Amino acid sequence: MLVQMSARTMREAPAHRVMSRHDLGGLALSRIASVAQTVTAQLHEVPSDAADSAQVQLVHTGRLVLEQDGRQTMVRAGEMVIYDVSRPFSFVYPEEFRTTIVQVPMTTLGVTPARLHSLSERPAPDTSTNRLLAALTRAIDVNGQTLGVAGRAAVSRALVNAIRPVTGAHLGTADTRAGLLDAARHRVRGRLGDPGLTAASLAAELHVSVRTLHAAFEDAPETLRASIRRLRLERARHLLLETNETVSRVALSVGYVDVTHFIRSFREATGATPAQWRRERLGTLPLETESVDA
Repeated sequence: MLVQMSARTMREAPAHRVMSRHDLGGLALSRIASVAQTVTAQLHEVPSDAADSAQVQLVHTGRLVLEQDGRQTMVRAGEMVIYDVSRPFSFVYPEEFRTTIVQVPMTTLGVTPARLHSLSERPAPDTSTNRLLAALTRAIDVNGQTLGVAGRAAVSRALVNAIRPVTGAHLGTADTRAGLLDAARHRVRGRLGDPGLTAASLAAELHVSVRTLHAAFEDAPETLRASIRRLRLERARHLLLETNETVSRVALSVGYVDVTHFIRSFREATGATPAQWRRERLGTLPLETESVDA
């Protein structure tokens, strides 16, 4: 959900304010057209378990003055600014304006709160990326009411793919890849027991393309697939040592639906079947049967 804001118009004049909001499954988007106003974030309304998020604001017409951490950043028409929405902030729109706001989890953009601090110090200039973002948000205004789950996912990926080059230009591509790599590893650890954990499902969760996700692992010591396999087998070894669960139950706990596939993978990694490996370290357990490992 977008951070809630309180707004106050700045002039004694007929006020108009038009807003559209869209939930894109992990991303949120709002488009606003209004007279001059001041706006303050209502952070006390944000759920305590909400993910740390960045807010990306593209000014179409008018101007924006972002106030955060005791400094002001001027954003003119055609420019975009990215900032941390977990810390207090406010806006001043000195004149009539139109703007698009997209709220994105920090991990999706591959940034940290510290890196966002430097991002918000200066706006991104009017570039083809910004024009693409503007075109995408216009498309959402036209089609937002009819987008299904797949359509929302496609739009969210397109938005992230439009925004990430901006963060890369500010911070360096290596930094944004490293941030995405850390985010992917964190999500993998949380989903080891999910048999549906694949590159495609992980990319969808992070709102990036599968190609972008794999690119984040290009300079890593192992591929995404190898990382998932290693982490699952590490957890399996822990369960074999610390619990009395059967091999079948351990296999299911670490995301293997096919027990035979689990046993084969475990043997390739350790040189022993799960039951053999457990007996070598703990002695014979009455719950274990060799037939499971056949």
